[in-house]
Amino acid sequence: MSLFGLKPAGQPQAAPSLFGSTTTLAQLAQPFSAAPTNSATAGIHGTNGAQTAATAAANTAGPLAFTKTANAALLPAQVTPDASLNRILKDLLDSAHNLPKLSHGNIAPINLTLNELRKETQELLRNEKFNGNYTKAHYLLSKSGVNASEIESDLEALPVGGEESAVATTGEKHARTTNLAPEGDDIENYFIAKKDETILNAIEQSLASALRDFDKFISLSVSIDWKVRKDVLKKQLGIPVSTKISKEDLAKSFTWKKALPEANRLLAPMASSKSSTHSTKQVSRDKFESNARVVYTLNEHRLENRVFSVFSNFEELCKSSVDSKSKQMGEIWRVLAELCDEKSAKISQEQLFWEQYQKPRVEKLLKKRIVQNSKSVLEQQFFNYMDEIYTKDEKKPGEYLPATNINKVLYFIHKVITKNNGSTLMEKTLNYNGVPIWALVYYLLRSGLYAEAVELTLANAEAFNKFDKNFPIYMSHFAQSGCIGLPSELHERISADFQQTFQFINEDAPEFDPYKYAVYKIIGKCDLVRRNLPRALNLSIEDWLWFHLLILNEFGASSASDLLYENYTLENLQRKVVLLGPQQFNASSNHPVYAKTLVMLGLYELAVQYVYENIYECDAVHLAIALNYYGLLNLARNSSNELLVIENDTPQINMSRLVGSYTRTFKISDPKVAAQYLILICLSRGGKNNDESAKCHEALRELILVSREFGLLLGELSPEGDKIPGILERQRSLINLPDISSFYHQITERSAQRCEEEGRFFDAIRLYQLCQDYDTVVALLNKFLSELLSMTELSKPLLTGSTFRTPEGTLQPTETSENNLILLSRRLTGVFDRNSFILGKISPKEREILSYLLPIVDIRELFVRKDWQGTLNRVKLLGLVPIVDSDDYLEVRRAAEAVNAFDVRLVKVIPSVLTLAMTSILHLELALLTKPFGGDKTLAGLEYEKFRVIAKNIVVYAGMIQYRMPRETYSLLVSLEADL
Repeated sequence: MSLFGLKPAGQPQAAPSLFGSTTTLAQLAQPFSAAPTNSATAGIHGTNGAQTAATAAANTAGPLAFTKTANAALLPAQVTPDASLNRILKDLLDSAHNLPKLSHGNIAPINLTLNELRKETQELLRNEKFNGNYTKAHYLLSKSGVNASEIESDLEALPVGGEESAVATTGEKHARTTNLAPEGDDIENYFIAKKDETILNAIEQSLASALRDFDKFISLSVSIDWKVRKDVLKKQLGIPVSTKISKEDLAKSFTWKKALPEANRLLAPMASSKSSTHSTKQVSRDKFESNARVVYTLNEHRLENRVFSVFSNFEELCKSSVDSKSKQMGEIWRVLAELCDEKSAKISQEQLFWEQYQKPRVEKLLKKRIVQNSKSVLEQQFFNYMDEIYTKDEKKPGEYLPATNINKVLYFIHKVITKNNGSTLMEKTLNYNGVPIWALVYYLLRSGLYAEAVELTLANAEAFNKFDKNFPIYMSHFAQSGCIGLPSELHERISADFQQTFQFINEDAPEFDPYKYAVYKIIGKCDLVRRNLPRALNLSIEDWLWFHLLILNEFGASSASDLLYENYTLENLQRKVVLLGPQQFNASSNHPVYAKTLVMLGLYELAVQYVYENIYECDAVHLAIALNYYGLLNLARNSSNELLVIENDTPQINMSRLVGSYTRTFKISDPKVAAQYLILICLSRGGKNNDESAKCHEALRELILVSREFGLLLGELSPEGDKIPGILERQRSLINLPDISSFYHQITERSAQRCEEEGRFFDAIRLYQLCQDYDTVVALLNKFLSELLSMTELSKPLLTGSTFRTPEGTLQPTETSENNLILLSRRLTGVFDRNSFILGKISPKEREILSYLLPIVDIRELFVRKDWQGTLNRVKLLGLVPIVDSDDYLEVRRAAEAVNAFDVRLVKVIPSVLTLAMTSILHLELALLTKPFGGDKTLAGLEYEKFRVIAKNIVVYAGMIQYRMPRETYSLLVSLEADL
């Protein structure tokens, strides 16, 4: 065979010599040049003469010469190690045209055994016409002093057979030799050929099975872009390719699929950006435990379908912290608790907003609720700030008493606004009886005191001039609408009043009243092309956000404008905030509000990402959990390793990876806590989504395998075989597996299968016990016992009986049922035998196999102790192999035929049992022969004869089943039988 297929027909091939190749070193250096053509038989085996020569040279020149010669034989002379891949392929292609061709291209390769080759040779000799043996070789011999005629005469004089004629010619002897094979030899050769054929077929089937398994593994594991690979090969061979292939395309053309086990583990660290490295630092143990208790309590309440205030509980945890990040998180929890109205909730609010939030666009009703809630929180926060200032000053002037809301606002204007801005600002606004009326209305609105503002304007209607006489009406209707907007008629009137007052007045003009401008802008949502307030008001970030929330006009039908640029929606405000970025909202390091702003505007996914990357991973995880509990989170559907995924312009959070990555730090130390977090993955998408449930189940299985806390997570097994449920089994309804059989199959059984695949036999057996698959438990015990008994040395004990000393000074056995398969099998067998429920779940076949395998362990112990008679007796009592002391071949044959019905796990141990029996017989026979003189010699002779019969029957039995056991075992048995 050549590199590219069969050699071209028509060119002869070099013949291999009987004593090695005659090919010269010069020929070795040119393997692709034409080969000698003086051979008539080299093409039968399809062997390359250059390869044969290289092998012969390597065998004679030693390792160093082999390396050099092999390199010379495998590469063209002009190819150097530094040659490019393209050059090598081109040289190989050019050299392929010079390969020697087969002289017998129509003869297929021979795949025959030695015996079959001998038979075929004899057939060819019969059919070949013999032309004598007169060659010119005798001239060479005579030159060396050898008389060929004398030697031939001496050879002919040798007698070949009783009836043979000593003067038979060489041709006659040749013809006779071809017919000397007796009929018995042909039958023997046939059986030998059949045996070899059976062995070869078994090997071929094994290789074919391995090949299929490998192909299946590759198809499941590797993703190959064959078009790219084909273009690359064409380019290397010099064939023009239209497409341009980059290094990135070539690298991507061969990739391992992420669906493989270990490829994309849910509990592995998440890929994070550079800005998120500091956020993943460990939090304090107290904070970790406090958060874990809230999560555990949440799951317990969900299990009983009871109401649980998630946001409020997390808010309580932040009250004890004084750092700016914790304060911001506390404010976020407060905003969300108000949004969900947790204080007045009487029933479970799980997935309260899921249907409204998960639609292609968030429903307007939910948007309105978000805006109203955020506005109310900002107003309450401002009022608390004013109230604190008012309460702290015990020497307030009497004009600000009693402590009414209006007096508090007036005192705030006097104490803070006037002090910080001077009297100029108050002089620019309307003063009525010394009261800055527009400033008072503005701050009443800012603090959420709409009723007081309406009361103020109605009581002081005469204070407004003729241009503002309708303002009390505007104020009253605005408060009645819930700050949504004015009716259409009033909206047109207030817009006209606004234009008439401020259209031609510059902000820096002396007659410009900034507070009146702000009040009209808020109540009438006027001139939304300009969405800002005068600089004189010196707005804080909270003031700016409050103002923008109030001028949104998408929730009132009458407030919306027919002009697109005069409409202001929540989405407009969201884009504006994202465009400004955190640097504008975190100007004060002591009071960052960007994360809070994102939450107030309903940008929950971006808020989770920002908290993860800039605050703490712990806070981001719990924020995502709480939002997901209420259905306020869009979740990624793909299995990427990124936290935030954008799909159809909608940000989505990879919840399963976020939670799984968080548990990586305590999945070993606190698996119970990790399980409580992973259970919450099933909350996603309404709590009944199959994809999210599958991710949750996979994460829990990974936790079980990594932590090995089977008793804590899945349950304990009592000495009687009864099961005590673990925490996952008790909370299985939270992971959408209310049926116990489904839980066993999805969690416990599949974890056991993974353990079995990874070679963790003890873990696999325990997990199968926990899912009450006792038949599989016994099947695994049988499998492992069979491998142990068939693969270990017979002369070494299976149980060492070693001990170790504990710190308390007591001796404990090194081998226990936790680490020794035999002890585990014995213990489980005793437990199963005492429990009728378990016995009923084990098939009779598996019980029978175990009843054969476990006694072999005892037989091995007797054998190691050199109790030969006991070993032989126990083998006979076992009944797996025939121990027959008579010439009853029928019983031996029945035993051999019964092997065909044996399970493969029993067949594996038969060679070991036969070796134990035969070795014991040999030692017993040796003991008889070495026994001192005396005693009953007749009895000894009978014993000796009995052992010989048993040994003979064992060899006969082994010969009948020799194809089902290793060849060396049969050879060993024959050798032992011969030693008797």
